[in-house]
Formats: sequence, structure tokens, C-alpha cells
Amino acid sequence: MGPLLRVTRPSRGAPGEVRDRVAHSDIDVLLTTEGTYPYVTGGVSTWAHQLVTGLAEKEFVVYSVVANTSMPVRYEPPANVAHMIQVPLWGTEDNAEFNPRPGWMARRLRRPGHHFEQEFLPAYAQLVISVALGEGGPDDLVAALCALSVYADRYSLKRAMRDGRTWRLFRDTLAAHPLYQRLSTYEAIDLARSVYRYLAPLDYPAEIPQVVHASAAAFCAIPAVVLRERYGVPFLLTEHGVYYRERLLALGRNRTNSPYRVFLSNFYAAVVAMAYSRADLVSPVARFNATWEMKLGVDPDKILPMPNGVDPERFPLTRPAGSGNGPLTLVSVARLERLKDIHTLLRAFAIVRDRIPGVTLQIHGPESDVAYARGCYALAEQLGLGPSCVFRGPTADVGQALNEGDIAVLSSISEGFPFAAVEGLMAGRPMVATEVGGVPEVIMAPYGRLVPPGRPLELADGICAMAADRGSLARLGELGRKAMLESYTLDVFLDGYRWLYDEVRTRAPVH
Repeated sequence: MGPLLRVTRPSRGAPGEVRDRVAHSDIDVLLTTEGTYPYVTGGVSTWAHQLVTGLAEKEFVVYSVVANTSMPVRYEPPANVAHMIQVPLWGTEDNAEFNPRPGWMARRLRRPGHHFEQEFLPAYAQLVISVALGEGGPDDLVAALCALSVYADRYSLKRAMRDGRTWRLFRDTLAAHPLYQRLSTYEAIDLARSVYRYLAPLDYPAEIPQVVHASAAAFCAIPAVVLRERYGVPFLLTEHGVYYRERLLALGRNRTNSPYRVFLSNFYAAVVAMAYSRADLVSPVARFNATWEMKLGVDPDKILPMPNGVDPERFPLTRPAGSGNGPLTLVSVARLERLKDIHTLLRAFAIVRDRIPGVTLQIHGPESDVAYARGCYALAEQLGLGPSCVFRGPTADVGQALNEGDIAVLSSISEGFPFAAVEGLMAGRPMVATEVGGVPEVIMAPYGRLVPPGRPLELADGICAMAADRGSLARLGELGRKAMLESYTLDVFLDGYRWLYDEVRTRAPVH
């Protein structure tokens, strides 16, 4: 089955009018996030809060794609954030119910008539073909999403998705493919429902900004792509981790059957490829990400890495590493979730505790994955770590938390640019970390040691080797802090994004 749509750029005015609306928009930047700012602490959320707070001269709107409607705000937005748009993928019966924009009730009740068959169904068919069958390319998916966006401006997306003709189209398209013939009816219904949920950004249109900035090549990039295609808004894409790789890792733990996982894998791959194809600039936070992006088809000329930075004043060196006469303390600042691999850290600490008398471990971080966090507590108990291992929960003062330790440890199985590494070194703590993502770009000898991920014994060996010469820890910590002050300060980070926002506007095509 071939493409049903041709790529178009539907707009609400003549090209000159559209360019004028973009150039004179009161909103400098629409920042789109997914599962992070301002509802989750650490990592990407720290980056986003530093960005909007540090660039006080720019007016931001934060467009946040989240799991559900019950997530509390963790960061108080600064005065230059005009407002925030929360886009829950789940927890609402109808997206419009959680969308306060004027006129949504009239749109929801308006009957589309022939527009459903002539506009919605062809666009939806093209989306399913692009995602499920992997046919066509980013242009076809972009065309489908833009057509669905235009439809959602006038009519209820929920009503269209629940129409029997939509379900039959979805079911028949999958049934025609040998792989998807193995899907149960329940699984097919669940996938159709997921498609509607993942398209939630189409029901939450944002004002036209001067620049749209997506924080991931994920579903939060959908509004960025639509704004670029329909209105010519310059599109900057920042990547912290490699979204597609992380989705594949998550799917590997999914216990559903293969066709179900293949559909979701194809969906993620299609969205990532679409975001890469339409971004005017791709700005990974680590050179490691750039290698993945090029393998996934990004034009190298569009890639401009921009590392994160931290405020040195938040990480004063109040106590030299290794000072005092008490036992050594290991410290880890990490969310309790699978990608941080706290299980390996705990198993490594059990080995270290047998080798270094009195050593303790403090873990600072929120329960980002409650089920995984409970597994961590159970494993600590199973290993008999007792009071030598303390889960301190989230901290409002990371610098102070780090100063209470002597050696910082990072045990992740996946990282983009590791904030925890920069923060640990900026606080004067030598570090032992897993060699993943952008970690080797930050942690180097002699103030750091790298070990393979997922190997408790080798992590324990690295910690013990670092701890063997306690008298050198303070000197190594000072060397690490000096390296961070040279390359990873907040001022360097903010100046870099000021330049990127100007540069992306010169790269965007005339619309």
C-alpha cells in the first residue's frame, strides 16, 4: 500500500503573513518537554530550569507532555515563563477535557460531515502505514500529522478515533501484514488506543513562537514539527540521552508478544526519524549522542553539540574529600530508576564494605520508578547492608549532599550528558562511574575512574582502587573541580543557547 498523502504545509495565512507572525511573536521560545520539567526533578528538568531561569531576557512557554494529570509541579517557573501547557497522555477520557483553550466545546460538538472521510481517514491511514508497516518515510508521517492537526483544529479528534470506520481501517491494515496477524483483538484495541493517546499533542496547539525547542526526539517533538511545517517556526532539537535507544531498552522488559512490541518500536522509530528530519539544528548534550544521531540519519552539518553546565556557587567545596578521621563515605546522586542501575551500585557496595572497614553509602534521589525503588530497598535488605547504606530521598542542596561524601559514584547503564558527574566533580569529589554515554567526556583520569556498566565486581574494584590512597582524594577532587570550571559552568551553557537560538533562525527555510 503506497502513500495516501502528499507532503503539504497547510497554513492559516499567506507566506508573508506567517513569517511576520513568527518574527513578531511575543513568545521567544516554546520549550517542549516529555516526562520531565517541571514535574520531575534532576536530569533534563535541571537543564530546563537552568535554561528558562538563566535566559531571563527571553519569554518562554513550557509545553510539557506528561504521563497523567496527577503529577505535581516540582519547579516554580520563573517570571519569564508566560505560562505552562500540561499535555497528559493518560488520565483523561477526552483530551479536550483537559485543554482550557477557548472554543474547545464548540469544536468537540461540531460534526465533521464529509471532512471525516476526505481529511481524517486518509491522514490516519497514512499514519498507520508509516508507523505499523514502516512504509514511506518521515515526509509521509509529517504530512499525516499536519493533516490531523488541521482536522483537530476544527473537529473532535476523540470522536474521529472512536468512529467504527477508524477502528476497521486500523484493524484491516494490521491484519493485511503477516506479522500483525498474530495480534489478539485485545492487543490491537490497546495499540489503537495508544495511538490516540500518543497523538495528544495535536489536541493542545500552542501559540506561534519565534523558536520552538524540543528537549527530546520524542512525542514532545510533534508540536515542534507541526509548528515548523505549518508556520515555518525554526526548530531546535536538544537530545540528552538517545531516546530511541532508551525506548528499545524499555521494550526489552515488556512482556507482551513480539508483534505488539514491533508496532511500538516502529512508532518510536518513526517519530524519532521525523524529528531528526525536520529539526533545523540538532544540539546533543554530548558528542556520544552525535554519533548515534549520525547513524540514525541526521545530517552532520545540522549537529552542534552543546554540553550542560552548572553554577559553581551551588557546589562550594566546604569539606575536602577524604578529610577527617572517620570511615569513608560513598555518595551517589541518582534517581531510583532502572537506567541508573542502583541494583549494581548496591551489589558493588556489598563487596566494598567487606574490603573497607566502616565504609558507608548515601544515595540521594527521588523514587522516579516506585516499583523499582521498592526493589532497591528489598535488595539492600537482602544483601544485609543495614545502616551502612542510607537512602536519603531527594535533596534540595545537592552540593551539601556531595560534600558529606568522599567519593562520588555513578552506576548508570545509559546517560546522555551526566549532570551528576559534573556536579560531583564541581563539588570536589573524585568519581567512579560507568563508561556509558557522555560520561567519558566528563570523567577522566586522574580524578575519575571508569568501569563497564552492569558489573558490580568491577565497580567495587574501581571504588576500592580510588579509596586506597585516602590522602590523595582531596587533591584529585580539586583537579576535577578545576576541569569543570574550565568547561562546564552555567555561564558557558547559557551563552551557548543564546547563540543557538540566533543560529537556528538563520538555518530555518523561508516558509
